[in-house]
Amino acid sequence: MLRALLKISEPRRSPLPHTRISDEPDEGNALFEALICEFHWTALQIGGIAACMNAALALGRTWTLRSCSNLVPVEPPIINVALRAWQEIGISGELAASISKIYFDLLDAKKLAMPLIDRAGAFTGSGVSLAKLEQITALWRKLAEDCKIAVRRLEPETRWRFNGVYTGNALILGKFLQESQSGSYSCVNQFGEAAIPVLPQRRKTPRYVLLQPCKISDKGGSSIAFARDISKSGIGLDCERDLALKERVLIELRNGQKMKGTVVWSRNKRVSVQFDEPLTDGDPLIAR
Repeated sequence: MLRALLKISEPRRSPLPHTRISDEPDEGNALFEALICEFHWTALQIGGIAACMNAALALGRTWTLRSCSNLVPVEPPIINVALRAWQEIGISGELAASISKIYFDLLDAKKLAMPLIDRAGAFTGSGVSLAKLEQITALWRKLAEDCKIAVRRLEPETRWRFNGVYTGNALILGKFLQESQSGSYSCVNQFGEAAIPVLPQRRKTPRYVLLQPCKISDKGGSSIAFARDISKSGIGLDCERDLALKERVLIELRNGQKMKGTVVWSRNKRVSVQFDEPLTDGDPLIAR
C-alpha cells in the first residue's frame, strides 16, 4: 500500500521527445502519411473546382464547369480513421477539427454545386442566376482558403517525419489554392478543361492527372469515355457503361494516340486499364 501511495504521489514526468530511429513508418506514421496523401488530393480537387467556378463567374459560361464532374471530392474512409486517431498520429485536436470541418463544409458546397455541374453540357448554359453562381463560387473559394491553411499547418510535421518528401506538394498546393481562392482561373482552357498541377508522388509508378475525353473500344463496340489519370503502366477512365474485368480494350486519346490494354479494376462505370506495353519515359503524357 505504501509503495502504491508513493508511486501515485510521484510527480508526473514529461514524456521523452520522440526520436525517429528508422525511415520505416510506424503505425502512427503510416496513418499520418495516408491522411497527408488523401487530404492533399482533396485540396487539389477543391482548388480545381474553385478555378472552374471562377471561370464560370468571370466569363458567364457555366459549361466551363463540365470538367468538375471528374474533380468532385469524396471523403475517403481513411480520413475519418486518421482524424479520430489524431493523438496517435501526432497532430493537435484543433488541426484535426479544422480538417474535419473542411469535409463537413464540402458536403454543403457539393450539394449546391452538383446541379450546375451535372447540367454543364459541352456549350450549354444551366440558367443559374448570377447571384446564385456568386454564392456557390464563394463557398468553393472559402474551401480553397481553408485547405491552404491546413496544408500549411501540416507541412512542418510532414517535413520532419518524411524528410521533406511532401514539401514540394505543399508548395505547389499552396500556390494553386491561393490562386483559386483569389479568383484566378488560369488553369482552365477555352474548352472548360482544367489542367490542375501535378503533385510529386512516392509511388514507383506515379499517376498524372489527364482530364480529357477519349474513345474506348471493346468487343461491344466503341463509346466515349473520360480519362481521369494516367501512369506509365495504365490509365483510369470514367465510362458510359460498366466493363468486365479482364476485358480487352483499345483506348484512343484526342491527340490520336492509341493504347491497348486489359481492364484490371471496374466499379460504378469507373475502370482502370493496364497497358499491354508501358509508356516510354519520354512520352509527353508522363514526361513532366
